[in-house]
Amino acid sequence: MKIQSIFSTCLACYLASLFWACAQTVSSPEESSDKDEISQEEDSQEKDVDEEEFSGEVTAPPLKEPSVENDSSSEAKKFFDGLEKIEFLSQYDLHGSDSQIKTQLKEMKDTLQKGEQLFDKAAKNEKWFIAATIQKGNLYFAMANSIKNQKVNEKSDLDSFATAFNNTKQLPSYYEQARTIFQEGLDKARSKKISDENLKILEEYFIYTYYESCNTYREISFIYPDSPLPDSAAIVEEYIRYMHTTKEDAIEMTHEDLGAYREALDSKFNEATEEAISHCEDGILAAQEYNLKNEQVEATRKMLRLLDPNNSVLQ
Repeated sequence: MKIQSIFSTCLACYLASLFWACAQTVSSPEESSDKDEISQEEDSQEKDVDEEEFSGEVTAPPLKEPSVENDSSSEAKKFFDGLEKIEFLSQYDLHGSDSQIKTQLKEMKDTLQKGEQLFDKAAKNEKWFIAATIQKGNLYFAMANSIKNQKVNEKSDLDSFATAFNNTKQLPSYYEQARTIFQEGLDKARSKKISDENLKILEEYFIYTYYESCNTYREISFIYPDSPLPDSAAIVEEYIRYMHTTKEDAIEMTHEDLGAYREALDSKFNEATEEAISHCEDGILAAQEYNLKNEQVEATRKMLRLLDPNNSVLQ
């Protein structure tokens, strides 16, 4: 009877926790003959993912800052005090140990909440409403950017990559919170017929959140095809040492494990790509619902066309 592969379960755990890595090591330059025998065969297989199909780039145009004229009102003071909170979050140097980062994130979230309160007070004045709404959402962009740019000081490349990857996975939640702010502001501006030169900018920020969510999931999808395989020689050694298999059986089971691992990575790639497509679709449909035509809408359409050229939403 064939010995059950203990590493099939382990590999599944890696994907569940860090998607591809959990305490496994990257192949060292000094490769053993066991690993050569397996890795050469693995490398000879064509990847299921056609990376060339997704090699294009779509970059959204930069967002404009809302135009404001300072005055002596209390709302104006609150608005500019809020801008200082955005500046603080934008320049925050997120780094250190897990406990230090936890403390830093709490400080950032406290700052974000204070910024929200300031912009809410500024928005009570109709003159400042649209600009304050835009900058309130900008607090979440600033927070997301600082998390994305976190300095990683891990012991290994795998740990560093896992930390950066997990940070990237958090970003869409910030874009979604910003989107809610922009959408509610847009709805209120239209219902109360509040209109100034910043309204078009608010509309672009609203659609940009969809673009950014789509782009982030697309970036996540790229990670899977390029993910390194666990050290096959180490797996073979574990089978022989703990399962008392022959070398031939150990190599065969390791080969099966790595094949399953590749399939799991391909599946994760497809899931992330579908998530990206979904956000692009939602952005285009939102633009249709609000009758929006701007550069961010076009960028989102281009992204969807890149990911799914025949998507019905593009028709």
